Amino acid sequence: MKEIFEFLMEEYLKDETLLIDSSKEYYQKFVKELPLHLYKYFNKNKYLIKASVGAGQKSEIPWLCIFNKSVTTSATQGIYICFLFRKDMSGFYLELGQGITTFERLFGKEQYKNARKVAEYFRNLINDEKFSRDEIDLKGLNNLAKGYECGTIISKYYEKSNYTENELLKDLSDLKAIYDDICDNLMDDSYMSIVSNVVNNLDPSLIIAEEANKVIEKAILEENDLEETDVVTLELVDIPKYKKKNKYAEIKKKTIRKIDYEKKAKSNAKNGLLGESLVMSFEQNRLISLGREELAKKVNWVSRVDDSIGYDIISFDVDEKGNEKEKYIEVKTSEANDNIFYVSANEINVMNKFKDQYFIYRVFNVKTKHPEVFILDYDDFNSMVNLSVDSYVASINEDI
Repeated sequence: MKEIFEFLMEEYLKDETLLIDSSKEYYQKFVKELPLHLYKYFNKNKYLIKASVGAGQKSEIPWLCIFNKSVTTSATQGIYICFLFRKDMSGFYLELGQGITTFERLFGKEQYKNARKVAEYFRNLINDEKFSRDEIDLKGLNNLAKGYECGTIISKYYEKSNYTENELLKDLSDLKAIYDDICDNLMDDSYMSIVSNVVNNLDPSLIIAEEANKVIEKAILEENDLEETDVVTLELVDIPKYKKKNKYAEIKKKTIRKIDYEKKAKSNAKNGLLGESLVMSFEQNRLISLGREELAKKVNWVSRVDDSIGYDIISFDVDEKGNEKEKYIEVKTSEANDNIFYVSANEINVMNKFKDQYFIYRVFNVKTKHPEVFILDYDDFNSMVNLSVDSYVASINEDI
């Protein structure tokens, strides 16, 4: 890969012709050979790789893009991995970028401002310090170069000749992992919804089924009064230490099976409500054991009335002097004991607002006779949790 990049940067400016000549050696190496070489690292069934030095006329900014087919197959729209070469061929960028043509079509003169807004939205969801979050500089003169710059989410710059093949491949692997995290939860239509919501200053969500789950939860609540249901005791445990997973391990072939999404959504909703019911009882019993029955009666399952406020339950903490203060509890429930749970942007904002009064109760083994819970406070969350894109997906840091 480095050999072809260096050849392109050396020969491209020497060719002073304005029209594309596909017989040129740099064209054959960059446009024809390199995409085929990269399919060694990217599954051809999942990804499309294209390189271009222009269509008809030579381009000011040669590029090579890697598209996840479920999101986009064109540099004009969606999110993709891209190598972009500076106009003066002094170096190039590896970036996670967006198709600027979409913004031009939708927003006209506002295209660059809105491309930056959407880039910033995705940038804030990426928990990785390796890549730069600054706008790139392609040294270009035309509007397309400016569009590439504004649409960049994260990037890394390589000065001509001042990098290694191994560095390039490792960085590409790291960026691919970030891109895969996004694409696993993003289809083309949801990307366009995010563009619309961000531009209109709404709170976008990558979890498309969220609204459907709310309807299902409401129906379950109408069918069952969970507050009156006899539940088993919830046991408090220490925060588990999960085994470290190889982030870049090859994905094994999986058995394809049909999923009943309606059934799954109903199951998730019931688990969530059961977990919240268990926490209600847990908090009431805790306060009663402290001799504060009057506070136990005030514990409030607020998400049953309004599930948009960023927490599920209001309870109370009592210090050694008997002073009380409210605690805001967000309940995350699952049947299995795993280290993955979903956190919304709204919950993150509310957590940052209340800080030491905000707690995440992670309930698991909820369908067994011995459900368990561990508790993350504000400091625990910020020191022990990794965030990735799912609006957000949180996992306990394996290195603790």
